[in-house]
Formats: sequence, C-alpha cells, structure tokens
Amino acid sequence: MRYLALILSLCFLSACGFTPLYQTANNGANVSNELSFIDVAPIPDRLGQVMRNHLLTTFNVGANSKYELRITLNQESLGYGTRPDAAATQEQLTVTAEIKLIDPSTESVLYSDNLFARTSFDLVLSDFSNVVQREDSAERLAIEIGERIHKRLALYFKNTVEQPGSITE
Repeated sequence: MRYLALILSLCFLSACGFTPLYQTANNGANVSNELSFIDVAPIPDRLGQVMRNHLLTTFNVGANSKYELRITLNQESLGYGTRPDAAATQEQLTVTAEIKLIDPSTESVLYSDNLFARTSFDLVLSDFSNVVQREDSAERLAIEIGERIHKRLALYFKNTVEQPGSITE
C-alpha cells in the first residue's frame, strides 16, 4: 500500500509541469553554466565587497565571462522609539540594490531589477555595541540580497535557456 501511494504520487508529480531549476535544457544549455559566466563588477565600500564575494562564490565564476553584473548599493537607517533623554531606542536599517546584467560586447541591459531588505535592532547605551550591530545587520542584509539576486538570475537564465535559439553557443 505504501509503495502504491509512492508510485501514484510520482505519477502526479511528473504531470504537474514543474521542472528542476538547474536541469539541463533540451538544447544542452544549463543554468549553472550560464551563472558561471557572470563577472560581478566591483561594488564600492565594505558592504559591496561582502556582497560581491558572496555572489562570486555562489555563481562559481570561471575564467571566461559572457555577462557583467553591475550593482549599486544604498543603505539607509532610521531611528525610532524614544527614551526619556530623546535618544532612539531602535534603528531600522534598509539596504537597496539596483542590479543590471549587461552583455559587455554590446553594452545592452539583459536584465535589471531593484531589490531591498530591511531589519531593525535595539539600540543600547554602548556605542561600540550599536556600531557592531549595525555592521552585522548590514552584512546579513547584503548576503540576503545576494541570495535573491542569485535566484532571480537563475530564473532569468532558466526562462532564457528554454527558448529555442537562445543563449547556447
């Protein structure tokens, strides 16, 4: 009975229309290969360095590049909640990223998007603790946005790879 249920569920699963994201397409193209051809342009500041290093690792970038990823990062903080001495008790940190995937040979934009991530943390009386919390929160947000960039570009290449006459060599 257990095996019958498993076989039936596999039959229904195969008919649902979902395909694995990193599956090789019928024309031989592969999303992982296309992601490895992305060269991530340097991003200013320490936060940009964290995001760039994360993206280079997740893309598994090789020696040859067919695409260039340009990212503009912005960081905003907003204090709210007040103590009796009028100081803020919490801080909300927002990191936004504008991304553009560019074909370097033609300088045409293949994909663009705007992403943001937000977090908040308590402010304490120690300035050192507040600075460490702010930097740690910003790095976590940069990595979170990097994960989203990876997923969105994988979906972009998945949709592009499956079209006949697309990005294969």
